[in-house]
Amino acid sequence: MRTTPEPARILISRRTFGAGAAALGAAAFLPSPRARTHNRGNRVAIFGGGMSGLVAAHELIERGFEVHVFDARQEMGGKARSFGVPGSQSAGRRELPAEHGFRFFPGFYRNVPDSMRRIPFEGNSDGVLGNLRDITGLLDDDGFGGAASIGPGRSVAGFLPVDLAALRPTDRGRLADPRYLADVVGQAAALLIGVPADRLPFELADFGRCVAAYVTSSAERRHTQWDKISWWDFLGAGDKSTFFQDAVAKTTSVGLVAVKPQVCSVSSAGNIVEAFVWNLLVPLPGPDDAFGARLLNGPTSEVWITPWVRELTRLGVRFHGGQALHSLETAGATISGARLIDAGETVHTMDADFYVSAIPIDRAVGLLRTTPLLRLDPSLDAIKELTVEWMNGLMIYLRRPLEAAKGPIGVLDHPWSISAIAQSQAWNRTIAEQYGDGTVSDIVSVDISNWDGIGTTAIPKAAKQCTRDEIFTEVWETLKSRFGAFDPALSDANVHSWFLDPAISWNAEGRTHNAEPLTVQTVNTWDKRPKGSTAIPNLFIAGDWIQTNANVVSMEGANQGGRIAAQAVLDASGRNAEEVVRYDYYVPPELDGLKRIDADRHAVGLPNIFER
Repeated sequence: MRTTPEPARILISRRTFGAGAAALGAAAFLPSPRARTHNRGNRVAIFGGGMSGLVAAHELIERGFEVHVFDARQEMGGKARSFGVPGSQSAGRRELPAEHGFRFFPGFYRNVPDSMRRIPFEGNSDGVLGNLRDITGLLDDDGFGGAASIGPGRSVAGFLPVDLAALRPTDRGRLADPRYLADVVGQAAALLIGVPADRLPFELADFGRCVAAYVTSSAERRHTQWDKISWWDFLGAGDKSTFFQDAVAKTTSVGLVAVKPQVCSVSSAGNIVEAFVWNLLVPLPGPDDAFGARLLNGPTSEVWITPWVRELTRLGVRFHGGQALHSLETAGATISGARLIDAGETVHTMDADFYVSAIPIDRAVGLLRTTPLLRLDPSLDAIKELTVEWMNGLMIYLRRPLEAAKGPIGVLDHPWSISAIAQSQAWNRTIAEQYGDGTVSDIVSVDISNWDGIGTTAIPKAAKQCTRDEIFTEVWETLKSRFGAFDPALSDANVHSWFLDPAISWNAEGRTHNAEPLTVQTVNTWDKRPKGSTAIPNLFIAGDWIQTNANVVSMEGANQGGRIAAQAVLDASGRNAEEVVRYDYYVPPELDGLKRIDADRHAVGLPNIFER
């Protein structure tokens, strides 16, 4: 039956094709009434085809479940997908590639590489994992380096992201010594953010003390005390120099987890800083670890997402694009079915044994807090306290490649928190031969992480208040003014074109809208995050916004979230199958004793030994 839902329930953008075509597509993809006579306990419906949804599908199909994935878009991949610039193809070449934001894989990621290894890719013995390029190998290539600026007139280009020669070998046997531990983690933290040790000796020493306090904290302290304190207050940033605030406090929060340090929880920013620190100090503790970072060798969908969907389809996963979750129906204490809406606003119903929501929090709040669901699981109401921010991409296409800034680029002091990567060095292909009109040789993929900051170079406005052209102007003029003296490729004449993330749009009144914000881990929200399973025995939640070891918005966190939900489905089914493996960030076992001491101190109200 065709119905028209109330406007607030329409969760997918209107498409140009008509309702008739949409209904025809739905009939081809949705489970038929006959298919619903399946064996009970086998069918899983996953709503959301992003990272978490694909991971959950992968783990469950390998364990013999019947898996259906529904997504509002026809294309899978969520915010991780890449896409083309409409109308940019020519002479048999593909459209210029664009991304929601550039892809950066810290060397301590373990879940993502494990998934990649299991996706076949022609020519690679290790599957899609072979499409990651270690930054150590790129550093060996002629000219690879980065660029950073901490203010007008204070920029460098062509530097190595980490001064490897300054990193002393770690004496693992001494990590339990608090004095030694504070020294080495402080050193690694300073190298991570690229601040010379003699630039802020006292402030950097205090930063090292703060990092030592976090890495020796027990899980109990992290999820209680540190979850309720902001990173800004934890670092005492308000009493430190502007340089420290920009180069340290903001870089390790906005720069790494896309959330302002004044509201970012210590348990989020501290977690990612700790992961980077141990990656520098104890590199390669596992088979899929890498030093520093890795970059993809091509557009994300081309070298990862599309092969993944193809492999899952081969394994038996059924994908239903253009089908957004409209509502979940209940009967008794369980979910009895789901209503889906297509682009033509036709609503369809389907049923399954298990239901996995892998939908971003901005949409999940409306879908998981309905009266019937809250009656069965009141804890779901707490997700309304979770916060989203904007972190979206701008692609700048250049006729000739950058000459000095051939790697990561960061403008640490800019209120928009501008970071970027030049793609030509990492991609193992000639961009001009395969994409666009044949004249684009480099792609600068820019992330804008703070859309509330006021521009300081050319457009004195918040990014959210700017037009599309003004966003490009502020970013481009900033890159030119900070790095143009080092790199002549940063010139107006060298710009072929640019493309803003299509998730950013403007309504008739000029108000800016973001269709793809991301969750940020703000203070006092750990207990408000779902754990994967819910009080409803056949409803599960995946995503980088649930409780994960990563505890930051990231591909690794989303991958962990998918694995957590898949294991919860497996547990609920009672099926005798191999458990879903989940990898936590590596932490040296030499710290276990200090953490046990901290757990005892925390239990009786005493501070961490490094606290002041």
